[in-house]
Amino acid sequence: MDEHRYFDVVNERYILSQALLKAMASIARNTEPEIVLQAICDSITSSKRIKLAWMAMGELNATSIQPEYIVGPAANYIEQFNLQQNSATELKSLNQAIQSWKTSTTNIDPQDTALGFGLRSVISLPVGQKNGMLAGIIMLYSDMPAYFEQVGTSFFSAFIHLANSSLEQCTLLSELTHLASHDLLTGILNRRGIQECMERELSRSIRKNLPFSILLFDIDRFKLVNDLLGHKEGDSVLKAVADAIEQMMRIEDYFGRWGGEEFICVMPELNHHNAMQIAERMRQHIKGTPIESSSSTLNVTASFGVASYPEDGENIDKLIASVDAALYQAKRTGRNKIVSSSAIKQDIYTIGNELDSALRDNRIVPAYQKIVDIRTGEIVAEETRARLITPNGQMIYANQFIDAAHQLQLLHEIDKNIILQAFSHCITQQNTGHNNINCFLNISADLLHHRTLVDEMLSTAKTHCQSVSGPTGQNRHMVIKISERELLTDINTVLELLTPFIDFGCKLALDDFGSGYSSYKYLADLPVSFIKIDGDLIKRVHEPKIHAIIQGIQDTARQLEITTLAEFIEDKSTETILKNIGINWGQGYYYGEPEIHYH
Repeated sequence: MDEHRYFDVVNERYILSQALLKAMASIARNTEPEIVLQAICDSITSSKRIKLAWMAMGELNATSIQPEYIVGPAANYIEQFNLQQNSATELKSLNQAIQSWKTSTTNIDPQDTALGFGLRSVISLPVGQKNGMLAGIIMLYSDMPAYFEQVGTSFFSAFIHLANSSLEQCTLLSELTHLASHDLLTGILNRRGIQECMERELSRSIRKNLPFSILLFDIDRFKLVNDLLGHKEGDSVLKAVADAIEQMMRIEDYFGRWGGEEFICVMPELNHHNAMQIAERMRQHIKGTPIESSSSTLNVTASFGVASYPEDGENIDKLIASVDAALYQAKRTGRNKIVSSSAIKQDIYTIGNELDSALRDNRIVPAYQKIVDIRTGEIVAEETRARLITPNGQMIYANQFIDAAHQLQLLHEIDKNIILQAFSHCITQQNTGHNNINCFLNISADLLHHRTLVDEMLSTAKTHCQSVSGPTGQNRHMVIKISERELLTDINTVLELLTPFIDFGCKLALDDFGSGYSSYKYLADLPVSFIKIDGDLIKRVHEPKIHAIIQGIQDTARQLEITTLAEFIEDKSTETILKNIGINWGQGYYYGEPEIHYH
């Protein structure tokens, strides 16, 4: 009797319908493309008539394809699987499906090896988009001739529609994940992506007791490129440098854009000595690679910091602080060089420990230096200067610890402490009738990037100063002072970072005016109320050329209705020259040293 004569097609279709529902439930719990196709194979083989199912993904070639997942009672057939030698029928069906990218069915030829495993018919089901990233094939085998034609290929097409829909979701999820972890301009990892890689590498290195190194580098004088040639050319430089360094990476390395013109390399299983050698090759490669712009050929250089696990830090925060300190030292001491974290003087870390202790014990305090109206001699403002008081009462000046604070990423904590104390000082000033005196506060870019800390700090300040300054939005007597070198190139980013202070009612002062390339551009784009002329210019005001430069700054400020402030006034003759130029306010030891006010 023919065992297939009484084949119940209706019941078989019901079984396949249930298998489809099972596949849908399984696929809904997974987002990996391979798992999606595996779930299809698993669900279809619940039919007793399907004896074998296998799938493959990637580049599909009928003569060289190899199954990636196999399931079914006849799975052992695949152990000696070779399409070219053993199965002309399968090869024909598979090739037809791949070429046309449509379902292809056929009966197994009597001469084929598959017949000996009870396989009588086969269907080839292309999945995804031909030549796409997520292209695959599913092969199903039945123990009945013409099984797929009898049941109807539409049932199996439904499985493929399900798979394709799921693969589209996988593709979308993959693209979203890529966008979240990669830099749009350069295509390399962004800060979030590289941080995740560092965390994984740290865990692996701890588990296996292996070293790894971090290289942080910065394109030298990149702000000048942006200012002279524009952001479009600046972006071209960033991309060219990223492309050049990416080509030097090992397969196992991670490379990302840390922010702005800073890039970072994470190099697994690389000790510090070898990391320094690689950093030198990268430095030379950047220096020796001309970058073509629309108007000229540019040659740029880069400064590098190098830190390694475990000697430079046992966690990511300490490693980043170490490599950032090394990079800062490389830039501060001439640029276009490499500095090892281990080469930084130990006194930085000694000062760092003292800073940690002082912050905990509230021993970072403001000293106030008076600012006077040069014409009248009236005290019109005061500026806060950070001071560290040691446990034995010794006072340490800011210039002795600010560099270490910057390298150890503690500036935002110092700023927060000084600013909150200054707001408290406001209340005292108001109670003594001096509430019209402006208070100049130094703000670092480090603090501006801690937006949550800024919001918390201003919320506290609002509570403390309501009685002093009136309703929210009314101008307060607080002036935030930031230098051009602290500002970012992108003016929109600068405005976004300064907005919380401006909205609070603080005025803006631009410090060290005349020392950089973009001072006048910032005057045009930022709501500046004060400019503080670079102290090195004031010291040389007796020189005719410098006198003319300062006069030009004053004339511009007067037309823009901006108040000028000169520091480093040490004697009467300097004050007289500045008064004749028309400078509005003055500051320096001629008027008095900074003083700590104890309340």
